[in-house]
Amino acid sequence: MAKDSLREYSAKRTFTATPEPPAAIAEGRGGPLLFVVQQHRASRLHYDFRLECDGVLKSWAVPKGPSLDTNEKRLAVQTEDHPFGYASFEGVIPPGQYGAGEVIVWDCGVYSPDEGATWYHDRAGAEREVLDGLAKGKLSFTLRGEKLKGSFALVKTKEAKQWLLIKHRDRFVTADDVTQQDRSVLSGIAVSEMKTVPAGKRLPAVQLVPNGEVVPMPAVAKLAPMLAESADKAFNKPDWMWEPKLDGYRVLAFIGEDGVRLRSRRGIDYAANFPALAAELGKQQAVNGMVLDGEIVAFDSNARPSFGALQERAQLKTASEIAAADRDMPVVFFAFDMPWFAGIDLRAVPYRERRRYLAQCILPSPRVQLVHAVDDGIALNEAAISAGFEGVIGKRKESRYESGKRSQSWLKVKPTQTGDFVIGGYTKGKGSRGELGALIVGYWEGKKLHFASGVGSGFDDRTLAAVLARIKPLERKTMPFAEKPELMNGGVPIWVEPTNVAEVEFQSWTDDGHLRAPIFLRLRDDLDAKKVKKPEFRSTPIKGSDHVIEPTIKWSDPFIGDVVKQLEEKKKDLVLVVGKDRIKVTNLDRVYWPEDKALKQPALTKRDLLRYFARVSPFILPHLRDRPLTMIRMPDGIRGQRFFQKHWEQEKPAFVEKIRVFSGSKDEQHDYLLCNNLPTLLWLAQSGTLEFHVWHSRSNPGLDAKMQASDFDSSLEALESSVLNFPDYVVFDLDPYIYSGQESKGAEPELNTVAFEKGKEVAFWLKELLNTMSLNPIVKTSGKTGLHIFVPIKRTIDFDAARHVSELVGRHLMKQHPKDITLEWSIPKRTGKIFMDYNMNVRGKTLNVAYSPRGEPGAPVSMPLTWEELANAHPLDFRLTNAMDRLVETGDRWHDALTIKQSLERALKK
Repeated sequence: MAKDSLREYSAKRTFTATPEPPAAIAEGRGGPLLFVVQQHRASRLHYDFRLECDGVLKSWAVPKGPSLDTNEKRLAVQTEDHPFGYASFEGVIPPGQYGAGEVIVWDCGVYSPDEGATWYHDRAGAEREVLDGLAKGKLSFTLRGEKLKGSFALVKTKEAKQWLLIKHRDRFVTADDVTQQDRSVLSGIAVSEMKTVPAGKRLPAVQLVPNGEVVPMPAVAKLAPMLAESADKAFNKPDWMWEPKLDGYRVLAFIGEDGVRLRSRRGIDYAANFPALAAELGKQQAVNGMVLDGEIVAFDSNARPSFGALQERAQLKTASEIAAADRDMPVVFFAFDMPWFAGIDLRAVPYRERRRYLAQCILPSPRVQLVHAVDDGIALNEAAISAGFEGVIGKRKESRYESGKRSQSWLKVKPTQTGDFVIGGYTKGKGSRGELGALIVGYWEGKKLHFASGVGSGFDDRTLAAVLARIKPLERKTMPFAEKPELMNGGVPIWVEPTNVAEVEFQSWTDDGHLRAPIFLRLRDDLDAKKVKKPEFRSTPIKGSDHVIEPTIKWSDPFIGDVVKQLEEKKKDLVLVVGKDRIKVTNLDRVYWPEDKALKQPALTKRDLLRYFARVSPFILPHLRDRPLTMIRMPDGIRGQRFFQKHWEQEKPAFVEKIRVFSGSKDEQHDYLLCNNLPTLLWLAQSGTLEFHVWHSRSNPGLDAKMQASDFDSSLEALESSVLNFPDYVVFDLDPYIYSGQESKGAEPELNTVAFEKGKEVAFWLKELLNTMSLNPIVKTSGKTGLHIFVPIKRTIDFDAARHVSELVGRHLMKQHPKDITLEWSIPKRTGKIFMDYNMNVRGKTLNVAYSPRGEPGAPVSMPLTWEELANAHPLDFRLTNAMDRLVETGDRWHDALTIKQSLERALKK
């Protein structure tokens, strides 16, 4: 019967003329059923939604595409069944053929009918449920794809062949238009590029999802995690992918009918230590057979991964303590591999496919997330280090999952060398060090414990007490080492049972086999002391990485060097190629900033602006990302017309993201642009945007956000309950109202040294006050006369509260310095003073973003500074012509919580 259903498909096509696959029934398939959504630009753009069943693909044409909004009922017109092999088809159907046009695989994954239960593990049962549902005119099912996740329904209407595709209410519901994600999940190509980008090798449809013989889940005790070798640096090669290296407990999560196990490398089950995580894995993954490889991570107050915080969590014993910790310090499981799913053993499958299966099959939740992975190991390594990660892990795309083995197919790269060592003794401390002076550590070779070093650095009061409490009860009379340790400073050793492991950072091995400059990092509860061997480190690149691609510019996006090179062409008009995106740029020699002889600065053109934005993009984009943008556009330069633009109603390229936000003052919605990538930054510069001003809140929910809601446009109440109403920092905007005497009547004060020096004096008073409150402010120049001071916070207070804090602090400082500071709104009453504008802490208010140019003579740039740098700074020290040179030399000095928090969340959720 299934074979007969493909007759219509064959009758409509001439297979000698079209690249589409011929009719064929899939046989011998095992594992979960497949779904695929193909974007098809024929006479008009539409989406073909297909469900595998009975050897073929049941198919519907969805004109507007799928939606994750429960309020959207999308028309789905049933079409002819397609062969299973069609699932991976991408290409161009020639003119004159049925369905002529371009096709990409927009999304794919596994699915299961879900009326009462899911059937991933039982293909025959799932197909019976699907056929029964289609016959009755209503089929409910769960999709596990990269873009589409959660429960949906197909409901037949009274019209022949017309159905409705409806999203059920679950945690994956969103008002965001998922079709804005317009690239293929297989090739990364957009449908508009199919005619110009050569088609790659077609992946067999059978490889799109987990497939094979259904076997029992491996026994918990018999499946061990794959381990990585060490390498000295990250590199870029086409056959490698990279992930951030997380600082947590490595576990295999077994999700089965008998519950959830979180098994460590030592065989410890952490499910009882993290019951909320175990419960969430069991409930939210909605499958009765799954093994995930990943890391349990806890975070400190700055939202950085903290192994110490995780250890404190793991030591809790009582149910009340654990419950309180789950509320106040939740842990997150970050999955990076999937050795087994719904009866299919994936260990022999290449990593590139396991990674795709994992992205499809995992159902993210607050405590369960997918680790980000990219091809650019160099850029990721630098981003990971700046965000507080340990480094990166490189994985060969063709590598199998080598359970229990340490393999060169996985490489770990850390900024410094670290190793795990057995604690065999300690020496007593002197003075304030109390009972513990240094640890005596070593490693096993066979049955002998060899001495490696004494370790006395890296302790604070807390770790001293914790380590001593752990090892003092283990004291023994005999030395556990094979040779007598060489102890510095004549320390008298106290021997202990070698059952604890310490992680130690060090520079290198000495010629006599000891550690150079060792520093204690932490205890390792997750490692078996009996299995600790001598750490080995590479001093040369890994075999096969001799063609390493070094970055053109430090911290660079891989396309930055190409953009800069293209701008060297003397043409006035160009089409900039940025990866797969194209930006038409015109009038490149138009002067934006005229020559300034006093500063010895030549005239600066649109070309100079584009070159600056390309080079500074790794620094400016983290501060722009996910923030509603207000543009100050000067298309004819700083001496021409300038205008603010908040809302964007015109057409925009596909790479430009936007959000819709409710306006309380006008009771309507408006679109705001988000500058989230290099092409958008360049496109805005082409349109004459010289200044970028952003909100103090972000549209992206994260680990530090009290509210996770992302409904910004349905009502004022929804906006106020969303993450956009919770800022990342309290702002102190210092505006000098000290005039140079050269201003025209009614004009704002122009840049002058007297005003800026008084602003710096007030800034240091403010810093001193905030420090007494245990707050650590960070500062940047405005690029004009003022200073912007930020106190980074978790997103737990709304704008009203942030404004109140800023006002209280400002008024307190004004009482201390009434002749120098004012909070007055009357401009005449501000004259001669520094105005502290606490109303900048209002939702929708903006300040120019860090590293943004200003439309002022001299082309000044808003520059983040250390407080030491501020003491001798002048705004015109930092200009379009020299800002990037300073950054290449020093890096981004703004390493406080503001930058760290954004970088961390971007790396985790990208």
